[in-house]
Amino acid sequence: MKIIFKIILFFTIIVFIITCGIYVRFDAENTEKIFEGRYSVSVLDNNGKIIGVYLNKDEQWHLKSTDKIPEKLKRAVMVFEDKNFYSHKGVDFSAVVRAVKDNIFEKRRTGASTITMQAVKMAQPKERNYFNKYLEIVHAFKLEKYYKKDEILKMYLNNAPYGGNIVGYKTASYMYFRKSPKELTWGEAALLAVLPNSPGLMNVEKNREKLIEKRNFLLKKLYEENFIDERQYRISLKEPVPDKRYSFPVLAPHLVRRLVNENKDKKIIKSTIDSEIQKKTEKAVKDYSEFLKLSGINNAAVLIINNKNYEVTAYAGSQDFYDFENNGQVDGITAKRSPGSLLKPFLYAKVIDEGIAAPQSKIPDVPLYFSNFSPQNANKKYYGMVEMRDALIKSLNIPFVELLKDYGEDKFFYFLKDILNFEDKNPERYGLSLILGTKEFTMEEIGILYSGLANYGNFKNLKYTEESTEEGRQLLTKGASYLTLTTMRELERPGMEKFYREKNPVSWKTGTSHGRRDGWAAGVTPEWTVVVWTGNFTGEGNPNLTGVYTGGNLFFNILKFLPKTEKEFVMPNDLEKIKVDSETGYRLKYDIPYKEIFYPKDAKPLKASPYYKKIFVNKNGEETDSRDESFSEREEKYILVYPLEVVNYFVRENLDVSNIFSEKTAEKTIKFIYPKNSLKIIVPKDFDGEKSLIVKIANIKNRELYWYVNKEYAGKSREKERSFNLKKGNYEITVVSEKGETAKINFQVVEK
Repeated sequence: MKIIFKIILFFTIIVFIITCGIYVRFDAENTEKIFEGRYSVSVLDNNGKIIGVYLNKDEQWHLKSTDKIPEKLKRAVMVFEDKNFYSHKGVDFSAVVRAVKDNIFEKRRTGASTITMQAVKMAQPKERNYFNKYLEIVHAFKLEKYYKKDEILKMYLNNAPYGGNIVGYKTASYMYFRKSPKELTWGEAALLAVLPNSPGLMNVEKNREKLIEKRNFLLKKLYEENFIDERQYRISLKEPVPDKRYSFPVLAPHLVRRLVNENKDKKIIKSTIDSEIQKKTEKAVKDYSEFLKLSGINNAAVLIINNKNYEVTAYAGSQDFYDFENNGQVDGITAKRSPGSLLKPFLYAKVIDEGIAAPQSKIPDVPLYFSNFSPQNANKKYYGMVEMRDALIKSLNIPFVELLKDYGEDKFFYFLKDILNFEDKNPERYGLSLILGTKEFTMEEIGILYSGLANYGNFKNLKYTEESTEEGRQLLTKGASYLTLTTMRELERPGMEKFYREKNPVSWKTGTSHGRRDGWAAGVTPEWTVVVWTGNFTGEGNPNLTGVYTGGNLFFNILKFLPKTEKEFVMPNDLEKIKVDSETGYRLKYDIPYKEIFYPKDAKPLKASPYYKKIFVNKNGEETDSRDESFSEREEKYILVYPLEVVNYFVRENLDVSNIFSEKTAEKTIKFIYPKNSLKIIVPKDFDGEKSLIVKIANIKNRELYWYVNKEYAGKSREKERSFNLKKGNYEITVVSEKGETAKINFQVVEK
């Protein structure tokens, strides 16, 4: 009778607590939210594999899994913990009766916790006693009301303790077996099923005999209940139990850190990183950096983008994240650096779309002065007049400064701002030097520009996670983009130029910043955009640093292992053939020799050549005008008249100018090259406190010139350069040729 009375009393208490459960505070509906704050943040690659994990606030490794629970683990856990899980409503009353009997009459302490009750206990840990056990029963009923069985099972497994600071079955699977849960064997699944039963007493490093004994006991039950056959049972018994824990994979650590900081509300962040390409990239950067360090170049970074979807495939922010001696934890992808000449292809395309020039159009390439800005070509060579495509292939500075002046530095600045949305609002800070890299950009921004060019002028922000989406914007015509890409294919490569150009064509560009602080290489194929930076994060320059070699060699090392399916860019259908003059490459206007070139249909009409002028000649072929008696017998003729600066350069180089210069049709034969009008000049002081200024002038006919400074005679000469010692103040310099031609300039000398 006493036994029956105690059992009745026990169940009366349970019924009472269940009936009064409404007064017991337990937010069953939001149980998953309770767990959510405990998980570690994990970052996955594009296939769902872990590339980085952060400890949670309790210094635990605690991964959340959203995948379907593997069948092996599900069966093992149910057989060991709660075989009636799918049939009871949160409480297994037969197990409760058995536990009461053991605890009250057998003086043997056994539990009756179902998986649901254990999930409740994990959500709200409490001291182990009878009253709290009753509360778990009440809460278990509530939990079953709001969640499906599989959701409760996943809740339990995601939060079960597995020894030390390892929490959750996914965490344990990676840290004990170095594999995802879906790859577990029956022996491994059985081990993970028994570990949470008493993780403080036994784990893979202590009390291993008891752990193996429990695992084998479960394997036997699985065999007896026909979940595994005899062969699987025998094999599983022989499986070794791990004797240590392993670390999580660490890939793209700079990006992992960045994504964690940018997605603070997420516990699982699925990135666009391809683990295999990332591993190869990190190795290539690290190996190549060891070579660069011999020359005092300590840092390198690489960004790889899939052009089909603008997704970042590989992200190496430095030569080695753990190279503390050389600032390896700095993220070179987001650091702003001078891009050197990397912007030239985009001005090239915009100039085509604006109708200013075509790839075959000739541009001046002679020493020029723009206010206080005096650009030079990197190789210190000048070509007089050069086709725009050759200017890009050779990366000549002066032609691109000329093109930027024609296109408009403000317009180009805001074109870049429209794509990149940078904060800077002041194009005047850079002026014409913008095209030479005076404005700093990040590798990410360069990647946006080049991947947009690879997509025929359709620009988007880069994708780092699968959730991000954005519509692209067509900011260059497809035709101009294609013409730019084909020109970039001809850039010289370090090493076996012709072999690589034919076998693996790539459209690429290099950049070397002023002072050789940055060596860049950026390029595209139909599938990939690769951006490489080499240099020192400290900003220190190095004479060995160049885009072509330090950047270019690493660039081509990367291209070697990238998958290739499409070899070349396909010509778009918005290109048509137009006629241009054979000599200067502009739209045909006069009856002169011509050739046909491809030009975008949607671009503005290409302008006519600014270098051709119509003159009249007499019957002897000599130039004539209305003052000549033979003017009535004149004939029209079209001749080249290049700018005076160009002609002056040809004269100085002792080149024939008879076919590019006509004194009658030229506006002047003398012209100031430097200084420019209204210029404020800072020049170094001599020992006497005066300032020495070199004045440069074009004197095509080498005539004697009479010089005047502030209207006072200063001598005569045929020289094309004169030095003046000037004090602070305003100046007017005038020259008068022996033929009476005059040129004048006004400027100001200021203190430094």
